[in-house]
Amino acid sequence: MRVLVTALLLGSAPVVLHGQEVDWSANGRDAQGTRYSPAATITRENVTRLAVAWTYRTGETDPRFKTDKETAFEATPLVVDGTMYLATPLGRVIALDPATGRERWVFDPKIKRDVRYGDFASRGVSTWLDGSAPAGAACRRRIFVATAQSQLFALDARDGRPCAGFGQKGMVDLKAGLRIPPFEPGAYSMTSPPVVVSGLVITGSSVADNSRPNPASGEVRAYDARTGAMKWTWDPIPQDPKDPAYGE
Repeated sequence: MRVLVTALLLGSAPVVLHGQEVDWSANGRDAQGTRYSPAATITRENVTRLAVAWTYRTGETDPRFKTDKETAFEATPLVVDGTMYLATPLGRVIALDPATGRERWVFDPKIKRDVRYGDFASRGVSTWLDGSAPAGAACRRRIFVATAQSQLFALDARDGRPCAGFGQKGMVDLKAGLRIPPFEPGAYSMTSPPVVVSGLVITGSSVADNSRPNPASGEVRAYDARTGAMKWTWDPIPQDPKDPAYGE
């Protein structure tokens, strides 16, 4: 399990485009998942000059973070408004200074570590800017993380505190309201960051399959990015007998 983030530096120059630093604001760089950065500082000619600028270790190989099942650190860090954000398999969210690697804050949801989650991994966080909130307002920019324990948290990007107006004290229980609830804690979890589009936080599911005839329903759901209220759900397994795919 990799538990470190390594930053590379080209001489003393940051990654810029036309004099402006370039953000990586989504798991795939942008809402379209293009995974393409328009930054032009690093080229084919100078890439061999890249050197390690700093290394940050999450510490999750320490005995205090021991888990019953091996975890996997698979996160793509975000860099937004001068801060780097990443998530760990234990649902911890860490904010770093992208220039120095200095830790700015850590949020720990303290999920249960004695559960053998089906896929004990984390692939990162998501972010959203509430354009209707005044500058400087709490939770104007939010960091969203979905944990292996099936929780969706909204955090204030400035200090990592849960956004009080989102769900219950900053958290939505993603097991609530499923057509078929999980039969055990490890049978339903989240591994990927949600997608945030038009003020909606959209989550998928990680379902333990090949376990029983009626596993937890792997629904795709959308929640209000401000309040956490569920706006819609889509079950990929048709439930309406009139649906052409029913019974397939």
